Amino acid sequence: MSTEKSKQEEKSNELYALLTTGWIDVKEKMPDSGQCVLIHSKDGGVAEGAYLSSKGHFEQWRWNAIQKDVTHWMHLPEPPTCS
Repeated sequence: MSTEKSKQEEKSNELYALLTTGWIDVKEKMPDSGQCVLIHSKDGGVAEGAYLSSKGHFEQWRWNAIQKDVTHWMHLPEPPTCS
């Protein structure tokens, strides 16, 4: 197996682990108000948004939509580094 292919598989495995284990139940903990996070709703949708404690709900930044049925959230991953 080539080194490049093994690196790609390793990164893919890391991303899968992050996405399947990094979700936090909103019943357990909420993100800091205004912090940009990934949100997961009851219908299975995933979006980027933030919890606004002053309003008591999550909002999606890109569509300016209120999300009332958010079940889980997770921190955004670190951005890639330029090489």
